[in-house]
Amino acid sequence: MKVELLEVSQEEIAKELKALKQALKQNVKLKKEQIYRDMLRVYGHLQHGGKIIDIYDAFKKAGVNADGDPRLAICRADGKTCYCLKKPDGAAIFSIQRFNSKWDHPRKTHGDVYLPEGTFKWQLESEYKWDIKRPFIQTVVPIIKASILTLVKHKLSNYHIIWEVRKWEPVPPKDPILVKRLTPNLFGVIATWDLTPLERAIIKGRIQP
Repeated sequence: MKVELLEVSQEEIAKELKALKQALKQNVKLKKEQIYRDMLRVYGHLQHGGKIIDIYDAFKKAGVNADGDPRLAICRADGKTCYCLKKPDGAAIFSIQRFNSKWDHPRKTHGDVYLPEGTFKWQLESEYKWDIKRPFIQTVVPIIKASILTLVKHKLSNYHIIWEVRKWEPVPPKDPILVKRLTPNLFGVIATWDLTPLERAIIKGRIQP
């Protein structure tokens, strides 16, 4: 799976991080501003050679497949099933919780991912923009390889997985990316891997008929 990564030179990162820390030291009120806390997390991740994915951009560029469904999925790393709700304005919500109605505002669950208006251009069942083809879709969340689990330093629910979905069906995925949320749209890459036939078979065994 190819996802565009945001990369910044270590020289630029060191320069900006030093300046940011100095600014926060001089004006402690800035620490209360979410934007500067976000910047600290992002630069901190990049400082150690980390890479970053802007999911707003990545999912928009990936678009939809022949079935009219997103080519990429994102879900909390401890989930078993990823549910996606398509919104009439081209937005989407990814969650570990099933959606009951496309008209009700869904109950927010920790780790839900909201993609903004205009991210997708959905296929319609009729001429009306709210009559979206397959408004509720779901697929299986990848399992994390044992060797990758050693990199997990917090609860698994604090991480997400991004992967390519060839078809939104109960089919085991192949090439996930483990990420940690830094801001609403920026996720730091922790690891990438390919699931082996054995691991995909393990996933297949937990799929509900």
